[in-house]
Amino acid sequence: MSDDFDSSRHRQLEEEFVLHVERLLTDPRVRLDTTRGRWPIVRFHRIVNKSDHSIDLRRLMSELGKPDRDLESRMPQGKVVDVTLAERRWFFFRSPVGRLRAVCASPTRLLLSGMPSRPLDGGDVARILAEQPPPLANIPSTMVLLSTSGFTIEAREAAERRTDRTVLLVEPNGAGGWAVHGPPATAALSDLFDPEPDQAKRERIRQQIEAVKIDLEGSGAAADRIAEKTQLPLSLVESELKSFAKANAGLVAKRLDGRMVLFRQSAEPAPAAGGSKMAFIDNVRALFGRKGETEKKIALLSERRAALSQQRDRGYEEMGSLEKREADLRAEFNSATGDLSRRRVTSQLLQLRKDIERRQQLLSVLNQQINVVGTHLHNLQLVQQGSHASLPDSDELASDAAAAEDVLATLEADNELADSVASGVHGGLSAEEQALYEELMQDKAKHTEGAEPAKADASPAAANAPQRTTATPPPIPGRASPQAAPKRSEPEAG
Repeated sequence: MSDDFDSSRHRQLEEEFVLHVERLLTDPRVRLDTTRGRWPIVRFHRIVNKSDHSIDLRRLMSELGKPDRDLESRMPQGKVVDVTLAERRWFFFRSPVGRLRAVCASPTRLLLSGMPSRPLDGGDVARILAEQPPPLANIPSTMVLLSTSGFTIEAREAAERRTDRTVLLVEPNGAGGWAVHGPPATAALSDLFDPEPDQAKRERIRQQIEAVKIDLEGSGAAADRIAEKTQLPLSLVESELKSFAKANAGLVAKRLDGRMVLFRQSAEPAPAAGGSKMAFIDNVRALFGRKGETEKKIALLSERRAALSQQRDRGYEEMGSLEKREADLRAEFNSATGDLSRRRVTSQLLQLRKDIERRQQLLSVLNQQINVVGTHLHNLQLVQQGSHASLPDSDELASDAAAAEDVLATLEADNELADSVASGVHGGLSAEEQALYEELMQDKAKHTEGAEPAKADASPAAANAPQRTTATPPPIPGRASPQAAPKRSEPEAG
């Protein structure tokens, strides 16, 4: 959010967070610190007060010379939700036992100035916390601070839990979700203040799976990588991978080398012969030593290809880290001033190059294994496809060809009959229609003759061009000729 110029986006985040806090006021899972200990919020009477900093916003807009109502409607308002938890005493009186205060903070001045917003640092968070009303005597309070522009790493350390106050920090993350920072003792409470619904989180996971769908044919989609890109809990990602595999035929989610991986398997997953504790080569020998069971062979090879591809991908990642380390050592060698430092860097660089060569050899072996497994898997898929396809034999093809010839012959005879019937019917105009047609053609000829002199004056070449005459349409058999058509009588003037 540090480069976000859109004020409406900040307001949308603010409103989404406030609505979520209002929903939590009736959620029995929310347990807050009170004078009676940590109890569900629904156990107490809740006195809710809402406010904002709209007046401060108008004052700031006036100072900056931007009194714009349309701009004000798009700006975040700095909303505050203050909730006092109270329990009834003596039937009429209520005694406060706890407090919840949710505060929204945005870089208002930067947004009004058209400058990029920046995350709140430690000083900003300390100032906002100091501006809040002091806690009631011996009444624990829970403070939830939202920053629509995020927090710095230093500011996140302000999330704490003391005897009189618990501080939680909420911010949007770059993956389209939210991040809630709090002390380890309040991990369950921090998860509840995440405004993104579980269904939206699962939808983001599915979108990420669709984005890497092409990888499902080879190395597959690893749960830890999807969790890193979506910034969601690994347990939720693994659960969604299993659900996605159940909803899509041919996909399977398995734990390979300690990681949950979603990959494509051409057949339904089935336990390999000999049990899961057997080595891969023993499974291959036991399974391929028998005839048939092509689907089990495909399932076994698909799993093996995914596992080898995951190892290869991790190897490439390690190679990238080593290459980056090599570049750093080269830069350190160039900037070194003493001969002793250069000798030390040279020794480190030599050992690093040997590590890179060993990993290159390992990657070469992995690529060869993946190629062998992929080729064998492809051959088995061809065998499976050929066995499933039901093609007609030669007798069926000959019978269908004869039937097609009979149909074509019948159609040809019907077409000849239709042509003979159509040739005896002549279409044409009636006498009145023919007379009107002649009248229209004469008017057209007059307009053409009137336009030709103008064209001749404009173009000398057009004057030498032969004049076109209006051709009289040929007489239609069975109809009166155009000359014999009766002339229309015109009424006399006067």
